[in-house]
Amino acid sequence: MKSVFLFTLFFAPWICFGQRPQKEQVMQISGVVLVGDSLLPAPYIGVVRTRDQRGTYCDRSGYFTLPVLAGDTLEFFNLGLKTSFFVIPRNNTERGLSLVQVMEMDTITLPTAYILPYPSPLNFRKEVLALDLPNDGFNKFSRSLASITHYDGMSDFKDQAYRNSSAILDARYNNGFVSGGNLLNASAWNKFMRSMKEK
Repeated sequence: MKSVFLFTLFFAPWICFGQRPQKEQVMQISGVVLVGDSLLPAPYIGVVRTRDQRGTYCDRSGYFTLPVLAGDTLEFFNLGLKTSFFVIPRNNTERGLSLVQVMEMDTITLPTAYILPYPSPLNFRKEVLALDLPNDGFNKFSRSLASITHYDGMSDFKDQAYRNSSAILDARYNNGFVSGGNLLNASAWNKFMRSMKEK
């Protein structure tokens, strides 16, 4: 009777619940992702485990490495390439796997956009004058003072016009202080210090 009790005590859990499940073995998968039409390396491809959405990115040469469990599904994705998947075999006994994943190009079709010009330069000028341009704090846009001839002057891209506009912008935003150009100029420093005190 005692032996039956001992047998039941020690072996009943094994009989009822079966063998204790073995701990899943972590393995390292490493590989290269290639583009299908050229077999060139595909850089910066996202590689994630679908069960927990954790993963990595390929480097510039398409190489990646990631710890996985047997039965995991890897998802490979990138803009311009079709998403592909790879399932880690369950009967694998190795501690590491090597993989070459080929991804196919994906064609993305955008809707057609029609860009039409204005019928004439005069219509374009009228549309510019009708814009409600915001005030930048320095130069207020005034529709009453604006004229067609004033906007015609915007097309003057001569060397002197460029130098004049650069000097005006420099004076407006930097109070005449040019970085590097007048670093040792005492009057420029004097102006700069006065402007800082006024603020």
